[in-house]
Amino acid sequence: MHRTVSGGAAAVLMLGLGALPLSVARAQDLQSPTTALDAPEALFVPTPLTLGSATVEIGGAARLEYDSNIYAQAFGEKDDFRLLFRPYAELNRKGGAVAINARAEGDFRKYFRYDSEDAIGGKVTAGLNWTPSASDRLGAAASWQHIIEDRGEPEGNTLPSIGPRELNALDGDISYIHQGAHIGFMLRASASHFRYSKAIDANRDLDNVGALARVMLRVSPLMNGFVEGFASRRDFRQTPQAGELNRDSRTYGGRAGIAIDPGGTLRGEAAVGVYRFDPRDSRIAPRTRMSAEIGLTYAPRPRTAITLDGFVGNVATYRAGVQSREDMRFRLGVQQEIRHNLRGELGLVYRRSKYFGTSLTEKIYGITGELEYALNRRVALAANARWSKRDSTGALDDYDRTRVGLELRVHY
Repeated sequence: MHRTVSGGAAAVLMLGLGALPLSVARAQDLQSPTTALDAPEALFVPTPLTLGSATVEIGGAARLEYDSNIYAQAFGEKDDFRLLFRPYAELNRKGGAVAINARAEGDFRKYFRYDSEDAIGGKVTAGLNWTPSASDRLGAAASWQHIIEDRGEPEGNTLPSIGPRELNALDGDISYIHQGAHIGFMLRASASHFRYSKAIDANRDLDNVGALARVMLRVSPLMNGFVEGFASRRDFRQTPQAGELNRDSRTYGGRAGIAIDPGGTLRGEAAVGVYRFDPRDSRIAPRTRMSAEIGLTYAPRPRTAITLDGFVGNVATYRAGVQSREDMRFRLGVQQEIRHNLRGELGLVYRRSKYFGTSLTEKIYGITGELEYALNRRVALAANARWSKRDSTGALDDYDRTRVGLELRVHY
């Protein structure tokens, strides 16, 4: 189920997530990222089925997991075992200058004791890339997703009497990239539509539109320097009542950075700049703060990869009395092919959520680990563990949480 993704692709994905509420984008999910290894002798790799001019990959994962604090509570923690089943099917077709991708996946969760936590989610995505020349690429993508929010999210639901928060998300984007011999540019527009399942969460429903423009300068055969500008608009569906803050806002800014893709030992993107948060409500102070995006992979050897992902920027907030929120998130990971059929990962996670208008600040620390043993090309077993701790200036927001699991992975 793991795929090789270039650092550049990961960074482009992060650009999209930067304009979204990070709780929706699952930034708190501490699962291991997609593998960055390019090991030539890796055993557990898919062998897609041929369907006419397309290929189809079918697979899934079944995990038995123990969670020491299923509600992510500071006191009175409840533990439980759960079963997770995540099947998927993916279709790819490439003919000439056009490549098409479609994927459907499910997310089924069953708890042993606390069945109010049982949930069903899923995602359907489709994308098209048209490459009319070696210098130009036009892409379009759309997705629908039923998301089950993690209990450990900042501003997440910790009430045992209410099941996990769920929502439907529609996303779409279109992009155009031109890379000349020395100068290039990229344009990207995106839109998102979030609707929560329960009436109690109606104040979280929002729409988001964004745009990004980048100018690139080729400084070497493998590296571009670039400057970019971005803007997004966040509109909440619910009209504020008398005395409530209007949380609609605009965010815009610019960054400068480097992109290494295609790369060798080092690949990916890194950029730093500023963003301007411009709220619609005059009672909320506008702010200019640092903006950063990082998605880098360092592979000193074919069987070793070190990854660094990061984000600093404004995100949506739903807390009463809070004017705005800024997240800083970084993940440092090491991936190693120990043998051709044994792969290991270790990750360190740090996240800070700063709430303006109050003295509230939350910091999350996490450690992730995984060992995957491939029985053959189609079947693998994995053992994984995640530990996370949140320290907050609000005592009731603290928690410690440990999750360990055994997983069966299959694909064709």
